[in-house]
Amino acid sequence: MTNIKSYIKLSRLEHGIMVALAIFTGAFASEGPAVFHRNFVNLILGMLSGILVEVGTFTFNDYFNIEEDRINAPHRPLVTGEIGLKEAFYFGFLTLFLGILLNILINAFVFALIAFTALIGMLYNVYFKKSGVLGNLLVAYSTALPFIYGALILKSPLHVPLSVVLFSAIAFFAALGREIVKGIVDIEGDKRAGVKTLALIIGLKKAAFTASLLFLVAVILSLLLFFIVKNPWLYVSFIISTDLIFLYSAYSITRKPSRENANSIRKKTLLGMSLGIIGFFAGFL
Repeated sequence: MTNIKSYIKLSRLEHGIMVALAIFTGAFASEGPAVFHRNFVNLILGMLSGILVEVGTFTFNDYFNIEEDRINAPHRPLVTGEIGLKEAFYFGFLTLFLGILLNILINAFVFALIAFTALIGMLYNVYFKKSGVLGNLLVAYSTALPFIYGALILKSPLHVPLSVVLFSAIAFFAALGREIVKGIVDIEGDKRAGVKTLALIIGLKKAAFTASLLFLVAVILSLLLFFIVKNPWLYVSFIISTDLIFLYSAYSITRKPSRENANSIRKKTLLGMSLGIIGFFAGFL
């Protein structure tokens, strides 16, 4: 049981579940209730693929990031020795491989898209994480993609709804802001490891201001969706909580760009993004 908990911690399974929900939401926004009757098996395969790819990518993140984690996150399973490096490698490879392979059963386009995204994730883990801003952009891309991917399971690229594209943009800006905030949290370990985060390049205050601007862009875009979703009042009843969390976070991080506050904001904005996904889904009920 302890080993299972260690693997769940290593793989950040909760993020994988969020990815699966985002994929389902993107599909539901594209097809509505018909999603339960049209290619539903493909949607289930896509959601499972999303979980597996996320699990594999996070596992390799810890595998290649172990030295930084000794400073920034000494509680991680690979640092504490709960899971060996060899076991983590095999676990990451298996989940990533299966996650990509499942897409062959869906269609060629999503197979190519997920294979490319998995490659981007591995390149981030091995090379681009230390590049700072480029790495942040890649993480934001990976966060925004599941909504588009959910739609692409059921539709051709030219028929992905504007609402899905717009919500993906919201997820991109919110995630990019969160990654910059993470750079504030990890500043000491990143400094020693040579990671060129925005916090180290331009300083804590300017990095915090940049993150707050990205949060504000996400909030503004979320307001535009009110005019596009099928059920705008149900949408706004959920999204208002998300927007308040991000508005507070934008204010708080500029007022106090400390490591402790940044860590708190990372947790709050993750909750905000989860509520945002629920709100987007509710907008199409």
